[in-house]
Amino acid sequence: MAILKEQHETFARFFTEPTRDALRELLRRNIGETDYLDFKADWPVLQKLARHVLALANSGGGALVVGVTQQADGSLIASGMSVIKDKAQLIPPLSAYLPKTLEYEILDFTFTASEYEALVGKSFQVLLVEDNPKQLPFLALKKAEDLRTGAIYVRVGTTSTEAGHVELQEVINRRIESGYSSQPELELDKHLAQLRALDEQRSGNDSWISGLLREQESRFEDRESTDHKYFIEQAYGLKKQLVLRLLGL
Repeated sequence: MAILKEQHETFARFFTEPTRDALRELLRRNIGETDYLDFKADWPVLQKLARHVLALANSGGGALVVGVTQQADGSLIASGMSVIKDKAQLIPPLSAYLPKTLEYEILDFTFTASEYEALVGKSFQVLLVEDNPKQLPFLALKKAEDLRTGAIYVRVGTTSTEAGHVELQEVINRRIESGYSSQPELELDKHLAQLRALDEQRSGNDSWISGLLREQESRFEDRESTDHKYFIEQAYGLKKQLVLRLLGL
């Protein structure tokens, strides 16, 4: 089934503001599973659930809606859940498989009244996975059946599977495009200390102590090459720009 633009927009509205009304509209439109939306009649076993969460996180985020049954012909029925699962019993064991930088939440929805009659008296749970390209790729913290620690899982169509060459390149490109480096930045005071050290080497430094040193050194031959002086000025300018960026200026 082709996914229409308004159906994509329906999901986007729900993902941005996951209210009961937004979920009702998402289920009413019945857009089917996509690379960012998965439906389950009940919660999968823990390792399979972790696999789905990792795949969504590596593919731009998305949602897993629990309480929807897929029929033999592929159609979806909002069957509801017999019992809302206690999140206190679900989140801790699930999080044991997931890196701390992977952000997700589980929401509960119960329809006591609805414009969409098929939802009245039914309950659903939705797991929302945030998109965080700066932390890609997300890998399982521990292995289990059908879950490898060294594998990168992604959404391909309606399945959560190990990334092939093409999918892996997409994950890498999304990380690069985020402009984020995992190398920790120096603290601001260390940058300022380096800037000060460079400034002390500049011929244009107008502090009295630098002037005194230059006066003393003038008695001797100039041992600093033009290339060295140019390097100091260039490094000083670049360090100033970096400090300004850190300050948001």
